[in-house]
Amino acid sequence: MATALSAPVSTATVRVFNIPPSAVAKELLAFFNSAVAAAGEAYACEIAAARRGWLSRGNGSVQFDSTATATLAAELVSSGRLPRFLGSLLSVSPAPSDLLPRAPDLSLRVADARLLVGNRVAEREFEAADSWDSVRVEVIPGKRRIDLYLNHDSKMYKLEVFFEDIRNCYQCSFDGAGAILLQMRIVKVKCDLIVLFEEKDGVQTNSRFDMHGVRKGWCADKQLV
Repeated sequence: MATALSAPVSTATVRVFNIPPSAVAKELLAFFNSAVAAAGEAYACEIAAARRGWLSRGNGSVQFDSTATATLAAELVSSGRLPRFLGSLLSVSPAPSDLLPRAPDLSLRVADARLLVGNRVAEREFEAADSWDSVRVEVIPGKRRIDLYLNHDSKMYKLEVFFEDIRNCYQCSFDGAGAILLQMRIVKVKCDLIVLFEEKDGVQTNSRFDMHGVRKGWCADKQLV
């Protein structure tokens, strides 16, 4: 029987049960992707397999592009509106964590940002030591960190910034673009980060950026320019 959920799920992933033995992850991903197409998409999928013949053990997980889409998928199941999958009536339950580390909501992602590394030398002055374009930003409250994906010397790197390492977080503007200034707690090397993004990106530049989990004391309404 389908699991009824009285509140939105806390992650973008749901556990799925009653999966047919012959099903493969690609089929399950496509099935849920079609089911939630009006609101979002299925992002990743995993099916637990039995060692013998590698057939499905009947359970797995599906991660969606946001918690809202995962909640929709759960509501489709609980209301009986989800079609049968390969003849089976699926049931779901909330997953305690996501399959892949990713920001659970679109508002916590920036697809094409610019990263500046340097020091805030005055109230309205930032001295940049280096910069990277086309940076992907994922704020992951559940892991209490920010993931920054950047290209350097033709290689992809991931920079993890943990909330505990952030001394202050300011919403600001820099060269006319919306930005976030992160002042880091680094003892040996004084270093601050600025993440620039456009208004079209998910992060709202007209309200205080609190990272959905960073202590309020870390954020303040100040402008660099």
